[in-house]
Amino acid sequence: MSDACGLVRLLRPAPQTDHSSLPPELWIDIFRYATYVPRIRGLSPGDPFEPQRPSNYAWGVNTPVSSLATKRNVVLVCRAWYCLATELLYEHVVISSRRRAFLLLRTLHHSDRMVRRMQARGEITEGLARWVRHVEIHDCARTSKSLHFWSAVAAILSLLPNLHVLSGIWERPLAKNLLEVFSRYLTSSIQGLYWDEGLIPEGEPSLLSSAFLPKYQSLRVLDIRKLRLEDPDTFPADTASSISLPSVVDLLLPTCPAVLGFARKLELPRLRRLVLDAANLRRNSSSYVSSSLNKLLAAHGPKITTLELLPMTSLSYQASPISITTFLQPDVCPMLETFVFDCREKLLNARSPPPSSLSSTPALPASSTRPPSFSAPPTPSRNAPEPELHTPNRTLRRIGIRGMGISRLYPNRPSHAQEHLHSLLRHRALFPVLETVRTVGFLVDACTDQFARDIFIWWTEKFEEQGLDMQDGEGVVWLYTDPADGKQEIVAQDEIVAEDRASLVHKSDAEEVKSAKA
Repeated sequence: MSDACGLVRLLRPAPQTDHSSLPPELWIDIFRYATYVPRIRGLSPGDPFEPQRPSNYAWGVNTPVSSLATKRNVVLVCRAWYCLATELLYEHVVISSRRRAFLLLRTLHHSDRMVRRMQARGEITEGLARWVRHVEIHDCARTSKSLHFWSAVAAILSLLPNLHVLSGIWERPLAKNLLEVFSRYLTSSIQGLYWDEGLIPEGEPSLLSSAFLPKYQSLRVLDIRKLRLEDPDTFPADTASSISLPSVVDLLLPTCPAVLGFARKLELPRLRRLVLDAANLRRNSSSYVSSSLNKLLAAHGPKITTLELLPMTSLSYQASPISITTFLQPDVCPMLETFVFDCREKLLNARSPPPSSLSSTPALPASSTRPPSFSAPPTPSRNAPEPELHTPNRTLRRIGIRGMGISRLYPNRPSHAQEHLHSLLRHRALFPVLETVRTVGFLVDACTDQFARDIFIWWTEKFEEQGLDMQDGEGVVWLYTDPADGKQEIVAQDEIVAEDRASLVHKSDAEEVKSAKA
């Protein structure tokens, strides 16, 4: 019987599988993984607490140029792959010169002619323009200043029915007639808008005008962090007192007084995430920025649930003049749940209340429909003191700190970054519902320091004593595991308490241990 079964197995052909046996959805995921580049399909900054992973080949080396080259090669493999990967090839197109604009326009026109011929034969199909989701336009080339370039851009925009994202990077301010090109040919279904324009003179037309911006009622992401004004304190002309954008969820702004003042006038009923970029903040205008920021928070603070403060561009590791204490006031952002800042920012200025006052302050029930009361922080003068947090914040659940590195976490090497961690531990009573503190961007598993895990675990245990989870960029809470078979591992570090500060030194270094204990 066994010989007969073996003979049947030999005569039966072995199952064969090839690439055609995989479902198309799986192939799309494979191609998308191999050609991934951030911010290709959308402009949303996303959740800063999204778990990160150590870079591998597919996610670590891709650039827009290499990704496009891979897509071009994939569509040339066979007809089946062409039908699958064409969607990825055209989802993000970059127009940076007159030649590229003409080639793209010619391709779209040729596709439309082919579609009309096939429809005449009774076949139902669509052209390549349906796949374009994101258009990125630059004017860095010399040929991009010509009228032919802008005529081609206008023709391309008029052919894209499913365009969702527009990115404009301009070296110089656009003339009024060029802005009208976007107002006329850009579809109203646009969901993401990124605008990087040169120094706009006072009185010149701007993208942020009542003639242009209100047309896009489907806009969900407005990114104007790189918008630059010739006079940061004066906004260009033709800006209405109020512009309604009912669908905007993510707002990304520079710390420019004029732009902050403009954003304050916007009607944004669905705003949830605010990103403030202090990269080009001038220190001599910090008081004006603080005043404009306070007015912005008075208008939109009650709606914000996620707030991120990007640091200044500085080689001196200096903190920006904006204080993080301003955002943590419970009456400024009463719905704030997630706050992300850089480790170089100013330290939290807080005064913990006595335990009796904490127990007597009831928390708002989760099902309460009564809107929380709020008030704008006081407008600072040049010599005004820093704001102080002394009332518990009962909504903040997650804090992310960027810029952390293992060299800044050694407890025997005090640093500004460590002071942020100590302040959160010292004023734990001010954040009764805080659950997680994460070192955004710092991954312990990707660190080459041999003591990285031990040092991070040392901090994890400190936060665990306060009922907090300290996570690295992967979202991992690093802890020691129980030794197997009752074997106790040798501890590589020794915790020494000296001068009210714990130091972590290596036991093999006798001199360092002796000096720390002295």
